[in-house]
Amino acid sequence: MSTRIELNKPAPEFILQDFHGREIRLADYHARRNVLLIFNRGLF
Repeated sequence: MSTRIELNKPAPEFILQDFHGREIRLADYHARRNVLLIFNRGLF
């Protein structure tokens, strides 16, 4: 079961890998006001 994310609420912490395999954490961008994530399902 997945948890639904609510509008106007802080995003939950997560870790993703970039194109080079490096881990990117949401917490790394904590000081920034906005973060844009793009999920491209057809990339690979």
